[in-house]
Amino acid sequence: MTVERLEILSGVVRRRRWSRADKERLVVETLEPGVTVTEVARRHDLDRGLLYRWRQELGVVRNTEPVGFLPVEVARGTDTARPAACTSPSGMEIALPDGVRIRVDRTVDADALSRVLWALGRR
Repeated sequence: MTVERLEILSGVVRRRRWSRADKERLVVETLEPGVTVTEVARRHDLDRGLLYRWRQELGVVRNTEPVGFLPVEVARGTDTARPAACTSPSGMEIALPDGVRIRVDRTVDADALSRVLWALGRR
């Protein structure tokens, strides 16, 4: 193991002081597309936890990709039979373009369903 840089802190002041502007600049770096908190932390010789704490202090919400709408097609045909899993009036079947079908009833967790649909849309 090789040490490229060694910094020895002595005296009363052992911690670096960061201004609000510096914190904001570093947090903005973490929000750039394709950039990770780990990369920014390494680049500036910081602990990742510190950057996460600053993000929280500055009110930054975790970066997530927006969930979009999927096209819905209402099929009108002579076949009125419903699948067995959707016998209640509140049931729903979602057919994706690749042939995957998802059947849910009224007790489905909307957030969980949204995540499943998002994941299926990304493959």
